[in-house]
Amino acid sequence: MRHVKTRTLSLLALLLCLTLSSAMAQMTDWPAPEDLTYDPIDFAPPTPTKTTLSNGVTVFLAEDHTLPLISGVAYINAPSVFDPADKVGLATMTATLLREGGAGGRSTEELDEQLEFLAASVEASANAAFASVSFSSLAEDVADVMDIWKDVIVYPEFDAERLELARGRQLESIRRENDNPVTIAVREFFYRLANEHPSGYFATADTVNAISRDDLIDFHARYFKPSAVSVAISGDFDTPTMIALLEATLGSWEDAPVTYPELPAFDMTPEPRVYFAQKETSQSIILVGHPSVLAYSTEYNDLDVANQILGSGFTSRLFTEIRTRRGLAYSTGSALSQGFEYPGNFYAYAITNAEDTGQVIELLKNEVKKLQTEGVTQAELEQQRETILNRSLFRFTSAADIAARSARTHLLGLPEDYYETYLENVQTISPEDIQRIVTQELRPDDFVIMVVGDASKFDQPLSNFGTVEEIELE
Repeated sequence: MRHVKTRTLSLLALLLCLTLSSAMAQMTDWPAPEDLTYDPIDFAPPTPTKTTLSNGVTVFLAEDHTLPLISGVAYINAPSVFDPADKVGLATMTATLLREGGAGGRSTEELDEQLEFLAASVEASANAAFASVSFSSLAEDVADVMDIWKDVIVYPEFDAERLELARGRQLESIRRENDNPVTIAVREFFYRLANEHPSGYFATADTVNAISRDDLIDFHARYFKPSAVSVAISGDFDTPTMIALLEATLGSWEDAPVTYPELPAFDMTPEPRVYFAQKETSQSIILVGHPSVLAYSTEYNDLDVANQILGSGFTSRLFTEIRTRRGLAYSTGSALSQGFEYPGNFYAYAITNAEDTGQVIELLKNEVKKLQTEGVTQAELEQQRETILNRSLFRFTSAADIAARSARTHLLGLPEDYYETYLENVQTISPEDIQRIVTQELRPDDFVIMVVGDASKFDQPLSNFGTVEEIELE
């Protein structure tokens, strides 16, 4: 029997070799990958159904009958940028207590038990652009789950004991921030770029301790109104039936005018300076950059493509030059953050050996300058164009993604065809457009520079790059 098995395996191996040899012979006629051509992508994502409830809540619905599940999310115009300067963390704490502080006459424990029994979830959060409350449910239980979801949004209890638990967690998180050099660098860098604008505020022990239960109640009462809400629902439902259920669930929520705080003007030109935080570590965390453009502008679309070439991914210029060729960074790249009511930021970054800190700062700045003076090749542009287009297609792979994106776009006041227009722009941008936008919008000699590391190990003094301001870590 053993000889039979061995002979069988030998015959299979021979057959495999013959098959591979035949395939390899055929492959000699195949074109080189770089010579392949493709038809232009006809991007036509599904369009969700849009409706408005009687009280002003805007809703986007996308049916998906693949599984007997339904999910939804309400985006509320109650972002953390509305936090008072002395109570930074208020929006986040409010969102946390929507779910954790009881709602609609139910205690936190009762909410947990009911959702666990229904195999469902309700979650809440807040960021610099909006607050959100989401749910997921079996289709057959969606009415019960949406009733809980509505109570969390409209009728939170803000239990005082739960507030103290949440406060304790937040204070512990703040206490640990200075243990992480990356967290320090990111926090201090974006605070300096914002230059006293609320978008750069970060929570401290003092601001978190200043938040009271009355503050949560007032924040919720001020901003959580139907006309300030955009809802996305997706899953296994019939659209007219779901609209009726939403009307029955949220329709009784009484609308009222919302008075939003007047944000200060954003200073686009913070003083170029080197900020440094001493941390005894073998690595340096480096960030360089400045405020940039609004996310819905033509300039943003062009600059985003330029950024992809400069510092996004393994084939980008920064990664290729600093990490691949020179071996000077564990991680490096660049990014363009989105700003809607106020500008976003362009920045480049690297994590490097402390002994290479100065050299890497120079390379980060020089690669931006090379992009301005030398431009890009058509091949570079085509490679990144294909990457962007292919990646964008995956943003529309599910009904949930499509509905949620439409709801966010509406809440932020962007044109409904914002993403489609962006992709059209990507397909028409030229190398000349890239060079023009980076020359117009990027100012490497005016970069704000943030470094966290051990100055005793640096290869050159940071003062070579400008006035140095040391940040004392508590």
